[in-house]
Amino acid sequence: MSAEKPPVDSGDDVTDHPSTPAVTLNPDELAALAEAGRAWSRVPPARAQGGTSLIDPDLDVVETKGNRPGQEYVRVVRSKKQGFERVAPGWLQATPRADAPATGFARIRRRVRNGVLGTPMATRQLSHERLTKLKALAVLSSDALSSVAYATEQIVTVLAIAGAAALGFDLPIMGVIVFLLFAVVLSYRQTIKAYPKGGGSYIVAKDNLGPLFGLIAASALMLDYILTVAVSVASGYDQIQSAFPSSASYRVPACVAMIILIALGNLRGLRESGSIFALPTYLFIASMTVVIVAGFVSLATGHTPDPHGIYIQQTERNVGLFLLLKAFSSGCSAMTGVEAISDGVMAFKKPEWRNARVTLAVMGLLLGFMFIGLTVLNHIVGANIRDSADPNYESIISQLARFSLGRGTIPYFVAVISTTLILVLAANTSFSDFPRLFFFLARDEYAPHQFGRLGDRLAFSNGIVVLTVMSSLFLIVLKGDVSKLIPLYAIGVFIAFTMSQAGMVTRWIRRKEPGWKHALPLNFVGMVMTFIVFVVTAASKFTEGAWVILLIIPALVTIFFAIHRHYTEVSTHLKTEIPTSPDQVKPVCIIPIADLNGIALQSLALGRTISDVVIAVHVCDNEDHIALLRARWEAWGNHVPLEIVESPYRSFLRPFLSYIDAIDRQQSDD
Repeated sequence: MSAEKPPVDSGDDVTDHPSTPAVTLNPDELAALAEAGRAWSRVPPARAQGGTSLIDPDLDVVETKGNRPGQEYVRVVRSKKQGFERVAPGWLQATPRADAPATGFARIRRRVRNGVLGTPMATRQLSHERLTKLKALAVLSSDALSSVAYATEQIVTVLAIAGAAALGFDLPIMGVIVFLLFAVVLSYRQTIKAYPKGGGSYIVAKDNLGPLFGLIAASALMLDYILTVAVSVASGYDQIQSAFPSSASYRVPACVAMIILIALGNLRGLRESGSIFALPTYLFIASMTVVIVAGFVSLATGHTPDPHGIYIQQTERNVGLFLLLKAFSSGCSAMTGVEAISDGVMAFKKPEWRNARVTLAVMGLLLGFMFIGLTVLNHIVGANIRDSADPNYESIISQLARFSLGRGTIPYFVAVISTTLILVLAANTSFSDFPRLFFFLARDEYAPHQFGRLGDRLAFSNGIVVLTVMSSLFLIVLKGDVSKLIPLYAIGVFIAFTMSQAGMVTRWIRRKEPGWKHALPLNFVGMVMTFIVFVVTAASKFTEGAWVILLIIPALVTIFFAIHRHYTEVSTHLKTEIPTSPDQVKPVCIIPIADLNGIALQSLALGRTISDVVIAVHVCDNEDHIALLRARWEAWGNHVPLEIVESPYRSFLRPFLSYIDAIDRQQSDD
């Protein structure tokens, strides 16, 4: 059986940096460069005064030492001692010495930074920072897996408004969500195969639907990642509050502190983050499995659960369609984070796309198992349902663990602690993918270029900092209340899902790549279902704050387009306005001066070596100073023409630039 091969991907590799890449120039570019080279070959090389220059670009400098006859010797100062290593002729590599701070304060700052984040890493080490499937499941799936800790609770919290009779609808809602989950997982497996270098919603939508839809998906994903951090950390604190009710007053500062700690872990580098987050993820999976199995064993052996307890304020007695849709949309929070693996394919070890597909399938099975098990167990046991602001609040996970494992036992505390850790560390999925999304936007010039640069520890540090600040602001404004964060949460998720699936449907129809007839139905079903969920979620959560997200996304798209226009305008200024052959260049030197002093004379001397046409320009608003400068210029000998530009409105830069433009218009070829 032949190995499955991915189709050719149109995206760029984010993390491959080969040291000696093979480059082939296209014929047009080759001909243009050859013609430019012939023009340069007609011009003799410049020589320094007094003979051949002693400058060595490769920095291997020959020095003659010794002052007395017979004591002279020749020493070669190698480039390495000057902060560079010689890779090949004309090719130097900077060493840490070249980047060393020059001042005492800068050295102290560097030592503190290295102590907190670790020493800088070379770009070539990036290939060693890839994740195995086991670590990737922890880093990229922690968001999706941890959502089972609050998805069931969100369903029954909404249904509880209508009383105990409404809780019977939790299993049908669970069934629909599980079907939707597996449809989305299968469709994203097709996306990974089609985009083996990373196929997040932004890339897929932009590639197949155009920049507008790509930026809509990117904006939705950004909000999803920000809210993932806020929701995960706040929900994790719910578990702490369940075990220690007196900790409720420290919710906001504790949540912000957790976010900062996760950010520091990510700033240290991807591999270390994977090692840190692997243990809590697998401990959580094991704990939930034990809770589910032990719970059903207890029921089978005759352990009778407590009757249903106190419910949230029952303001609606009838179980209507709107209530069911609202419960369904709240439960769909179980699907958040499913896209992370598709967006982070290049974080895997090779073969990246195949390892990503396997990890996505395992994540889907684990998520489905835990969500079904916890929801069915809660349906039978019947946990108390309270708002997290209630002093007597206890999470459903805590109640189910107490029923299955016993109150105050070590396994119970392990289950609660592992749930807290996975919820807090689930934010790491966003810290992995949010900066990567900004990298793609910066690469396509829809975000500032700074977001495309790797930090000292081979992480996109600027994106990590922005995510830390924004998620902390959401937590502070909404006081870490999960019930207020969830309505904002799912909107962005399903916009991104829909854009991605629509892009894949368009791709299969247009390109008809191998296997498209089997892949098209999967992506089409995923597109339809995620769009329906988006409409349902937006309608049911609109008055609870979803309208804010529907306003922020168009605003972000507008900002991205404005940044792109800026870079487009800048690129027009990079086009050559003068000849590119030395024998055709006729330079004119215009030198701004403040006075006739040593600096001005130095500048004028340098200008004369560049061109025979040198003009000194002095912009001033003081007539006395103008007269004094003219007298000094006469005494100097008027070796260079002096042009005085009087500025009665005390503006200096703009008149000078306007003067340059006026000179430029006189001779268009100079």
